[in-house]
Amino acid sequence: MPGGEEKNGERGREFLPNLINMLARLAGEKSYGPLDALATAPSIQTALPAIYNAVRYAITQGYPVPSEEELNTFIALARRDPSIMREVAIKALIKAVRQG
Repeated sequence: MPGGEEKNGERGREFLPNLINMLARLAGEKSYGPLDALATAPSIQTALPAIYNAVRYAITQGYPVPSEEELNTFIALARRDPSIMREVAIKALIKAVRQG
């Protein structure tokens, strides 16, 4: 989605970097469930269980996780515009492929 950075007032900075990095790491391990849930969920309420599982898995593996503030920002944005979830999923998938 064009302009995702603009919605958060962060033009020129990476948008939700820790969330995207965490999801990219999971995708790099071929764990696509959270990305699939974000890409296809009609609302943030239906995607939250996948985010929970992604964070839980990242913690058990000792991976960095997004801050509570970043997750709250993501949830608030996704409530207003669910297409943000697909944007995050796409960015994470592309990042995983590039880090390959």
